Amino acid sequence: MAANTVLNSNSKNVALTVLATSDVHANLLSYDYYADAASDRPALCRVASVIATERSKSENTLLLDNGDFLQGTPLSDLFVDLSPPDTLENPVISAMNHLKYDAAALGNHEFNLSLSALKGTLSGAHFPCLCANLVPTKAGAAETKGVWQPHVMLERAVTDQEGAQHTIKIGIFGVMPPQVLSWDRSRIGEKLVAHDIVQTARDCVASLKSQGADVIIALAHTGLSGVPVFAGMENAGVGVADIKGIDALVLGHSHLAFPGKGQPDHPALDPENARIHGTPALMPAAGGRFLGKFDLTLSPTDSGWSVTSVHAELLDASPEAAQEDPALVEILQPAHNWLLDEIRRPVGRVDQPLHSYFGLLPGNMGVQVVAEAQARYVKAQLSGTPYAELPLLSASAPQKCGGRGGTAHFTDIPAGPIALSHITDLQYFPNDICALVMTGAELVDWLEMSASIYRQILPDQGDQPLLDPEFPPYNSDTIFGVRYRIDLSQPARYGRDGSIQNPAANRIHDVQFEGAPIDPAQKFVVAVNNYRAGGGGYVPHITPDRIILEKTTKVRDLITAYLVDVDGRLGKPQCPWAFAPVSGAAATFPTGPAAQPYLQTSSDVTLVSKQPDGFLLCRYDLA
Repeated sequence: MAANTVLNSNSKNVALTVLATSDVHANLLSYDYYADAASDRPALCRVASVIATERSKSENTLLLDNGDFLQGTPLSDLFVDLSPPDTLENPVISAMNHLKYDAAALGNHEFNLSLSALKGTLSGAHFPCLCANLVPTKAGAAETKGVWQPHVMLERAVTDQEGAQHTIKIGIFGVMPPQVLSWDRSRIGEKLVAHDIVQTARDCVASLKSQGADVIIALAHTGLSGVPVFAGMENAGVGVADIKGIDALVLGHSHLAFPGKGQPDHPALDPENARIHGTPALMPAAGGRFLGKFDLTLSPTDSGWSVTSVHAELLDASPEAAQEDPALVEILQPAHNWLLDEIRRPVGRVDQPLHSYFGLLPGNMGVQVVAEAQARYVKAQLSGTPYAELPLLSASAPQKCGGRGGTAHFTDIPAGPIALSHITDLQYFPNDICALVMTGAELVDWLEMSASIYRQILPDQGDQPLLDPEFPPYNSDTIFGVRYRIDLSQPARYGRDGSIQNPAANRIHDVQFEGAPIDPAQKFVVAVNNYRAGGGGYVPHITPDRIILEKTTKVRDLITAYLVDVDGRLGKPQCPWAFAPVSGAAATFPTGPAAQPYLQTSSDVTLVSKQPDGFLLCRYDLA
């Protein structure tokens, strides 16, 4: 806020409403493309109705997005991967242009696209795209020219309370986690340089102030953390909020709501007033669940305008609160119809169901199929190289296991013919294939990190919760090609952020390769996706120098090829690991209601109860 003298005239005050989305992840329509069925789920087409209502209440509005808008559903991902008709515009850009977004920050998932694809896609945007802390190198200069800018100064005509017109200058900047350079290294690692979020934000505020901004809005595609701010941190929202001069702060990335549950315990957070360090701040969750709304009052000063009050709140855009906007649905219909034809295209068959309802228990066939597809491709790629002499392993994790995604966020593929929709259901993220070289000792540490998703289970205490709900399932790998046991009576060695919590803890036992104890010094090739190879998941020892194979080939394509090669005959689960017995104890975990048929055929999992939130609570006996 400008430190200028406010003139005494309330009638000349200007009311400005700033609306914001974040982490929409291309959830444009209430349609489940994985199940190929209409669905009652949040989507941008419902947010559009809330936007229209809010615009009808205010003469002066801005609509902004805080990143991760281009990736996340087959409607967006396959539009880039396949060859849609030239007559179709990218549906995400079509939707955002129709809704007349004023600006959008880039999120890390925008870089799931190659820079050339990103440039082509964003060239159709009728709004500026912002990112201040990613700067092109000489190698990336041509592909990024004109794609985004650090910040923008919007000069907007606004109406005061007397009906008089004025022009105000609104400065907006965007920042994102610098870790994106690792996560998407195969596409951008040599082409961009990443800078610290907080320092970049501080520089942007100073720059926009020097240009005479009356209002400064931060689009910070970053979450909140309870630890002290440090340079290069992924979730740096608390540090950004501590920068003086920001009038409204939009947060994201972690898919949580602020104000809302699940945020860290930090003295700077004031959820009752939607403030962090006194700065008005909102995080609109993900998938179009909420629309952020800031109501700002601007008063004239002797040199411009000053923000004198801000009210911030999240507006409900759930199916219970918001109807689909028919105009937006109509605009998206051609792309939707094209995609349905594509995802219904047969690609093979499977001789048994693949699901993730018990995806974090031993013996999940869906995880195994991904691992085998990865290993088959890497083996062929390394043939004739020195690495072909090393043992080949493959790491894979379940990608849809409920959690923040809700009761339907599970892979569920029936036995029989499968289509492209089923492949995207199994491989939810548009990852590429990579391979690493790791030692036996490093693999054990990797498994310790993956096992940190489980809570400690104490003997003779009966039913106890199995999972840390804040640990992403896609960071809990099974490594195929070795065998091992997980002792849950031990505490987790690592925190979900990779920090060492209990250095003496050893959950991983009896690690064997080819029937013998693993040699700590033995080198292995491990097939992985590019997210893991780039450091995603905080696995110890994974650094860029360990990467020996880095392709832009999609894991989804590898799965399709693998299923064709084996003619859908998947065999028995390899089950490379098991829980060590814990006497007098059982583990409980939530799963989706559609798991009922699989419960009837499982000898290890039993139903405890149906929960108020719609999940089923199940039991796994550890005794």
